[in-house]
Amino acid sequence: MSYFSTRKGSNWAGYFFIIYYLVGLLGLTMPGTRDTFISLMPLSILLSTAILFLFHKKWRAVDGVILLFIAITGYLVEVLGVLTGHVFGSYSYGDTLGIQAFNTPLIIGLNWMMLAYCAFSILEPARLFWPLKALLAALLMVVYDVVMEPVAMRLDMWNWAEGVVPMQNYQAWFIISLIFLGAMHLAKIKTYNRVAGWLFGVQFFFFLLLNISTRIF
Repeated sequence: MSYFSTRKGSNWAGYFFIIYYLVGLLGLTMPGTRDTFISLMPLSILLSTAILFLFHKKWRAVDGVILLFIAITGYLVEVLGVLTGHVFGSYSYGDTLGIQAFNTPLIIGLNWMMLAYCAFSILEPARLFWPLKALLAALLMVVYDVVMEPVAMRLDMWNWAEGVVPMQNYQAWFIISLIFLGAMHLAKIKTYNRVAGWLFGVQFFFFLLLNISTRIF
């Protein structure tokens, strides 16, 4: 049995995420290190995604195709959203997320892929009718976005017109998430990846605590 398929291995990955994001929380809270840690955010997305997929139990060609489809489509939807304002609302990206094309960070597609995979994996073991699992997983992603949005603006990840997140954004998140989750279901992707729950949970509380700390400090 591969170490990456064991409970012990996934637990160690989870502990790593706790420590890593706790350090990031402290670094982003303190004025002296804030800019340095902001510049490391694209690397954090890459590292987190790489560790997550190390624990994917059985890779098939279709798994890679669907995940690549999610990453590319997620990026293209964001490009459309930035250029037109008709998808999520009127917003623009800052410099925090790194290299951009068409005013959209290239890494944003990877982030969509990571979040969809995590939400899918968390709900996968549930003994529920598939459409209900998809709805719950999509709602999970929307709740994540609700917590992330205020922090994203403070860290110049992206900014909304007049500083207000429109309801249209959350509606779009829900619909797009459903499409991605549906694609994973139709492809019969099997994750059973314990690290997905760790990563999603740690990131959720990272943004929640960062939201609180930035209001205080």
